[in-house]
Amino acid sequence: MKKVDFLKNISARLDIILEYKGSKILDTQTALLLKSINEYGSILLASKSVGIPYSRAWERISKIERILGVKIIERHRGGANRGGAKLTEQGVKLIEYYEKVAKKYNLDIRKPLVSIPLTLAEVYIVAGSHDIAFEAILGNLKRKYSYNLEVHWIGSSGGLAALMLGEAVLASSHLFDEKSGEYNVPFLKNYWLEDRATVIRGYMREIVFGFPRNYDFNSLDDILSRLVAGDIRLVNRNVGSGTRVLLDSLLRDYCSNRGLDWESCIRSIRGYNFEVNTHIGVAKAIVNGEADVGVLLRCAAEFYGLKTLHLRWEYFDFITLRDKINTDFIKNFIKELMSSLTKDILEKYPGYKVEETIGKIVFP
Repeated sequence: MKKVDFLKNISARLDIILEYKGSKILDTQTALLLKSINEYGSILLASKSVGIPYSRAWERISKIERILGVKIIERHRGGANRGGAKLTEQGVKLIEYYEKVAKKYNLDIRKPLVSIPLTLAEVYIVAGSHDIAFEAILGNLKRKYSYNLEVHWIGSSGGLAALMLGEAVLASSHLFDEKSGEYNVPFLKNYWLEDRATVIRGYMREIVFGFPRNYDFNSLDDILSRLVAGDIRLVNRNVGSGTRVLLDSLLRDYCSNRGLDWESCIRSIRGYNFEVNTHIGVAKAIVNGEADVGVLLRCAAEFYGLKTLHLRWEYFDFITLRDKINTDFIKNFIKELMSSLTKDILEKYPGYKVEETIGKIVFP
């Protein structure tokens, strides 16, 4: 083997990492992300300026807020050109503290921002809940019309937030409101979208608990009780995903019906904070032996040979802004959604149902 002087190509870099009660909350790149959000008024543009995926930016923000128990980003209705996001007072204090520590060690985090355009008109941002069939539909759309698409799986709630900020043109969601029995529409008001959004009916899909072939569970209560007891390990979905909301709802009901403290139950679940962004990620974690159970699509579970326990059928819908409904992109998306090719995909994959309402406007 040829000798290579690899040492001359090695460089060293110091970083300041802030932790809160043992959990990492901030490093230089994340600090730059937060500073950039204030600079651009946009999570999307900030993520591009520091060179990280949009979905990772949302993950880092959500993680910090979850660990600290405070909001560090304030989100307002508006778009990238109208200052849709900025640091809260707590967020500003966090950055100021980080800069103070960095200065102590002679590290400068005032790195020049990457020069990027303040408009992304030629890029179509699709954000929201992950779905295997939706991936195939978007792939067909991109090939057929040569669209410059960016797809970010940031959960149903994240998709609605991205739509609210004007950073996404299309969001995917399957949030269920227990009180009304409706999907997605009741949640629009949480993002100031009730007078701005249009909900396009998608399709139905089956959500299950997945687990290895050598496991046997008698019922949903059997799985939940063993999770709470710490007997089995969970792989969870990211905060803001409809699947995460569903699991939390099931766990809350389980705890409430037995007089158990919710927070104590969550702390006892091994893997509750082990999060992945996709249904495929859940299946892989189980197959690789990193977890014993997880909530996912039947489609993903069967692809990876997992046994399943049925949870529910749900609507997987698509949301856009009303001023975008007559654009070529949305018109072509609806056309593709209602096409025979999409119906073939949904009939081929296990755990999907197509109704006559697919592609129809269900709100307003």
